[in-house]
Amino acid sequence: MNASGRNNACPACGRTKDADCRWDDGKILCHTGTDLKPGDTLTIAGQKWAFIHHHGGFSGIAAVFKPHRDRNREKWKRDLRRPIPNSPAQLLAIQQKRSHWSDVLDQFFAAFDAAWNVPDFYSATPDQVTAAFAAIDDARNKAAALAPHLSAIWHEHPDLKQLHRLRVKAFLKHIADMAEDVCRFKEQDLGTPCPVAVQAIAEGL
Repeated sequence: MNASGRNNACPACGRTKDADCRWDDGKILCHTGTDLKPGDTLTIAGQKWAFIHHHGGFSGIAAVFKPHRDRNREKWKRDLRRPIPNSPAQLLAIQQKRSHWSDVLDQFFAAFDAAWNVPDFYSATPDQVTAAFAAIDDARNKAAALAPHLSAIWHEHPDLKQLHRLRVKAFLKHIADMAEDVCRFKEQDLGTPCPVAVQAIAEGL
C-alpha cells in the first residue's frame, strides 16, 4: 500500500507529516479520522469514496474509505442537514473546526471542575474566598462565551453532541447557581453590590 509522507499526501486528509495514512486502489486507511458518518462520500480526484467505519488499520482507529457504489441508496443516504465535504481540503477544515471546539469544551469542563470544588465561603480563609470567586468567575466567563455557539456545535459535530450535550446543559445550570451564590454572599455578607453582568449570566444560562 502507499503511505503518506512529505511528497505523498493522503488522498483523504492531505496528511504529509508521517506515514500513518495508507491506501491502495481499493481502500484508504486515514489516520487523521473523519466526522463523516458511514455511507457518506468524499470525492477524490473525481472519484467518490464511501466512508465505511472508524476502526481500520493496525491501530484500530483509522477511518476506512472504499470506492463508492450505488447499490442501496436508502442504506447509504446522507443526512442533508449538515455539510458533507467533497474534497480533502474541506474535510481537513471540518476536522480542524471540530478539534477547536473539542478544546473549548475541555477548557470549559476544567473551569467547571475548579469552580465546583471551591471551599464553602463561610469556612474559607479570605485568600481562599478570593480564589473561589476567581474560579467561579472564570467558569462563568467560559460559559457565557460557549453558550451562543452550542447550537452550531451540536449541528455540525453530532459526535460532540452525543458525548457532551447533556453534561454541558447541566454544567451551565450549576454555573448559573454558583454565580448567584457569589452574588448573594457578596451582597449579604460583604456588603458588595453584585455586578449586573453576573446577575445577567445567572439569570440567562
